[in-house]
Amino acid sequence: MKINTERIQRLFKLDLQSRLVFGFLIATCLTGIFATIISIWTINKSTIAEVQNRVRLDINTAQLIYDNSLEKMTSLIQFTAEGYDLRELIKRRDISSMEFLQSLIRSQTAIHPVNDHFLIDMLALVDAEGTVLYRASNPAVRGDSLLKDPVVRSCIEKRISITSTELMSIEDILRENPALSDRALTDIIKTPLSAEISEDVLSEGMVMKAAYPIIDRKSNRLVGVLVGGILVNKDNTIVDKIQETVYHGEKYKGQNMGVATIFQGGVRISTNVMTKDNKRAIGTILSKEVYDRVIKEGEDWVGRAFVVKDWYITTYTPIFNMDKKRIGVLYTGMLEAKYRDIKWDLIWTSIGVTTLGMLIAFIISLRLGNNIIRRIRILKKATDAIAAGNLDYQLSPDKISGFDILDEAFNDMARSLKDHNDRLQKMNQQLTKIEKLTALGEMAASVAHEINNPLGGILLFSNIVLEDLPEDKPLLRENLQKIIYQTNRCKEIVQGLLDFARTPTGEMFPLQINDVIMTSLKLIKDQAIFHGIKIETRLAENLPETIGDRSRLEEVFLNLFINAADAMKGGGTLTIITKRRSNNSIRISISDTGKGIDKDLLSHIFEPFFTTKAPGQGTGLGLSIAYGIIRKHNGSIDAECKPGKGTTFIIALPVYNGETNLSDNNNAFCT
Repeated sequence: MKINTERIQRLFKLDLQSRLVFGFLIATCLTGIFATIISIWTINKSTIAEVQNRVRLDINTAQLIYDNSLEKMTSLIQFTAEGYDLRELIKRRDISSMEFLQSLIRSQTAIHPVNDHFLIDMLALVDAEGTVLYRASNPAVRGDSLLKDPVVRSCIEKRISITSTELMSIEDILRENPALSDRALTDIIKTPLSAEISEDVLSEGMVMKAAYPIIDRKSNRLVGVLVGGILVNKDNTIVDKIQETVYHGEKYKGQNMGVATIFQGGVRISTNVMTKDNKRAIGTILSKEVYDRVIKEGEDWVGRAFVVKDWYITTYTPIFNMDKKRIGVLYTGMLEAKYRDIKWDLIWTSIGVTTLGMLIAFIISLRLGNNIIRRIRILKKATDAIAAGNLDYQLSPDKISGFDILDEAFNDMARSLKDHNDRLQKMNQQLTKIEKLTALGEMAASVAHEINNPLGGILLFSNIVLEDLPEDKPLLRENLQKIIYQTNRCKEIVQGLLDFARTPTGEMFPLQINDVIMTSLKLIKDQAIFHGIKIETRLAENLPETIGDRSRLEEVFLNLFINAADAMKGGGTLTIITKRRSNNSIRISISDTGKGIDKDLLSHIFEPFFTTKAPGQGTGLGLSIAYGIIRKHNGSIDAECKPGKGTTFIIALPVYNGETNLSDNNNAFCT
C-alpha cells in the first residue's frame, strides 16, 4: 500500500508535459478497451441472436415437412379408398380382390421415397366393427380387432379422416408388417449426460398413421375403414428431406452444416447426425436438460447444445399424439463451428481496427499536447513580462497552431489592462474631488467595472506562473504570492464597489422582515466573534409585509450585526427592535453597547472607503453598500450615537401595498 501511495505521489509530481502524455495514454487505452469490450459483446449478441432466429425458422420448416408427410400419406389412403370400389369388396368379403393394396407397401430393402413414388409400410382394411378384413403387408393374419388402435377407433366413431403420430408396440408393428423387424428394434446407446431411460431396447415404435372412413353412399352407413402407416424408426426420409430443403446439403470443414432428428421419447430413431465412425447416431439419447424441458414440460428448447461429437445451435419441439401426449421430439441444428469462426474473425478484425485507431489517436493527442505545452511556455513568458510591469508586451498571433484566438485575447487583455490602469489613476484623482454620495457611487461603479476583468486576468496568469515557478526561486515565488494577495484585495474592494452601486439583480418578492432578521442571526450567532455577546430581540408581531430582495437585505443585517460585534469587542448586548410606524413604514433598529462613533465622524460613515477600523481591518465599503441596498428598496438608513453608550442604526422600509413599483431614484424614504 505504501509503495502504491509513493507511486501516486510521484505521478502528481511529474511536469505538465509528462502528465499530458500519461493522461492521453490512459484515455486512449481506456477508450480502446471499452470499444473492444462493446464490440465483442455486440458481435456475440448479434451472432447468437441471428443463429437462434434462423434455427427457430428452420424448426418451423421442419415441422411443415413433417406435417406434409402426414398429409401425403392421408391423401394416398383417401385416394385409394375413393378410387377403388372398396365398398363392394367389403360387402362381398372379396378378399382376393383386395390384393391390389399390396402395391402400396414399399420394399424394406431399398427405402428411397425421395426418388420413388410415395409408399407406406402398413395398410389394413377393417369393417365397421373394427375387424381386420385384409392386411396388405401380412395377408395371412386377419380377423382380429383394431378397435384398441385410437386412430381406427376415432375414425369409426366420428366417421371422419383421422391423422396422427402414435406409438405402437413391436408386436403390433410386426403383426402389421413382419418385414419391419430390423427397423422396429432400436438399441439404446446411453451416455453419462443423457436422460434417464431404464430400457436398453425400445419396446415401441413411432408410426405416422392415417385412417379414412368408407361410407355407403346410398344408405350413408359406415361399412369400413382403410388405415395405413409409416414406421418412423430408422426411416431417414423426413430428416434427409429437412436437411436438403433447409440447409441444401451445405458442409463446413467436411461436416454437414445443418442436421435434423426425430426422437421417440428421448431416443434418436431417425437422424442425419453422424457419429465419429461416420454412422447415423440412431439410438443415442437426448441430454437430461433438453429431455426435461421438451418431453416433461412440453416447451420448445432453443440454445447451444453438444450433439454426439460437436456443438450445435439447436431447436427442439415436442411431437404429440392424438391425445396431446408428448411422445417424441423434432429437432434441427446448425453447426456452431462456422459461426464461431466468423465471430472470432470479426472480433480479431475489431481488435485490430481499434488498436490502430488507438495508436493514431495517441500520436495526434501527443502532438496536440506538445503544441499546448509550447503555447503555455510562451504565455508564461508573456505573463512574466506583464507581472514585471511591461504592459506594452504583445504576443505574435500563431494562426498555424490554432492558438491565435488565445494570443489575441491575451493581447487584448494586456492593452485593456494598460488602458484600465491609466483610467483608474485618472478616476482615483477625480474620486478625491467628489463630495456627494451619489457621485461617489457612480464613480465607484465605473471604476469597478473597468478593472474587474484585468484584475481577474492578472490573478489567473499570476497563479499559472506561480505553479510553474521552480521551488528553488523563493524570492520570485514570494513576489508572485504578494501579487496574488494584493490582487485578491483589489478584487474584494472592486466587489464592494459593485455591491455599493449595483441595482439588486434578484427578483423582488413580498417578505416578512422579522424572518429575514432571524435568518441573518442564525448565520452569525454561533461564530466566535459573538461569544460573550447577549442578543436581545423585540420583534413586533403581525408586522405587514415589505417587498424586496431577501439575499440583499440579509447582507445589510449581517454587515450591521458584525460591525456591532466588532465595536463591542467580545462583550455587550446587541438589541434588535422592529415595529410599524404611523407613516406606513416598518422601522428596524439595531443597537450595540460599544464605544460609539465620534460626532464629527458620524456624517461620513456611509461614504465609500471611510472606516473607523484599524488599517487592514476593513475596506470602508460595508456601510456604503448597506446604504445603497436600502435606497434601492425605497427605504432609508441612519445612525444615532452617544459616545461611550454605543451606536443605533435605524432602517425604515415601506409597507408592501400589492405593487412592485420600486423606483431607482435618489430620494431616501424619510425616517
